[in-house]
Amino acid sequence: MRRFLTVLILLAAWSSSAVAERQSGKVDASVARLGALNVEERALLAPHLAHGPVLLTEFKNRQTDLPAVIYAARIHAPATTIAGVIGKPAEYPRFMDALTSVDIREVNGQMTAFDWSWGVTLFSLTGQNVMTSYPGDSTRGYRFDIRTISGDLGIGRVMWRVYPEGPNRSLVVFASRLDMRDANYITRQLASEGNAVNRTVNVAVAMVTLLEVKAEAERRAGTSIDGVYAAKPLRRPQVDMYALRSLLSRGDLVFLDMDGTTLHSVAVVGRAGASERRVRRVMLDPEEFGKSLLHGTCAEVVERSERGTRFEWEIPIPLLHVGGEMILRPSPRVVSVDGISGTLSKGRWRFDTYRYPGGEAGVIAWATFDPADSPKLIRKLIAGNTYFSHGFVAATQLAVMRSLRTRVHLLGR
Repeated sequence: MRRFLTVLILLAAWSSSAVAERQSGKVDASVARLGALNVEERALLAPHLAHGPVLLTEFKNRQTDLPAVIYAARIHAPATTIAGVIGKPAEYPRFMDALTSVDIREVNGQMTAFDWSWGVTLFSLTGQNVMTSYPGDSTRGYRFDIRTISGDLGIGRVMWRVYPEGPNRSLVVFASRLDMRDANYITRQLASEGNAVNRTVNVAVAMVTLLEVKAEAERRAGTSIDGVYAAKPLRRPQVDMYALRSLLSRGDLVFLDMDGTTLHSVAVVGRAGASERRVRRVMLDPEEFGKSLLHGTCAEVVERSERGTRFEWEIPIPLLHVGGEMILRPSPRVVSVDGISGTLSKGRWRFDTYRYPGGEAGVIAWATFDPADSPKLIRKLIAGNTYFSHGFVAATQLAVMRSLRTRVHLLGR
């Protein structure tokens, strides 16, 4: 009977998705195709993977209106060890701090159905997943497909790929898409703001999952790095924008500079879809640039001086009202924005542009800030979970890039 129910649940999920696709032309997030990184793309990202995880956030496509997030990370552990961590959901609560329980409902061949509960300081979440483990080995690598068919984070899908790179090193690619629009009250309220907040949750949850799997695999392999590292100076990342142009046509790239669990800085690069002149026009206008910090931001200049231009900003997201004061220091190349007071008062952001053949601008942005310097709800969410904090930093930096592009395009109308 339990096997029958498991199969019935899966058939219902696929059936409802098919109905939704016929009615809307879109595929739901639990079955929509998830992108990957091919051999050439992984080679392009190799220099950045040496410093920390890399994130590709895809643009919208015809298949679904909720783009996926794709993480890549180098893990110093054999592929078999990593597969042993991913492929045993019952063991997740032992090393995933926020995951309070996993209840295996059914195991049927390569398929495992399980319920989960995820607890943070503010509230608890629950859901139902089905994992499919595909045949693999230490030479070919491994693949796992996990579908969230219901729960407080909505529905969605995760795809793990483990690529062996040597006897004690592997590359893991983790693709994820969550749709919170039919989830619980809190996540529905956040998702009501559109794809930006939905993407933020996707980025943060995926970050936690990936880094906790990485830490556990390296612990089992005896290669984990402990300790707290001194902060590095904020430096412009070394990025070959021309070589990355094809990958950036799929989405924006985020690079994390990490030592162990210490996050030094986050960089994001993307194509603007507009001329360098138009992009820098927005960057050099404090009110326009202030509005581009996040979608929906209101900004107003309060003082102009030799030190720079101070402006106030705020964004009234439900449950996450944020705002404060910053100062913008323009220059012929790098534009600097530093927090002064309010939310993100200790943050530092730097922006530069790259001119592609034909005139299109690429944007390079790098930043460092403390997520604890945020609204109470965010502080509650990240309390005691370093990896969720890193995910919030990455998601915020990504939101700045997306919003800047939006302001640039609005300016051109």
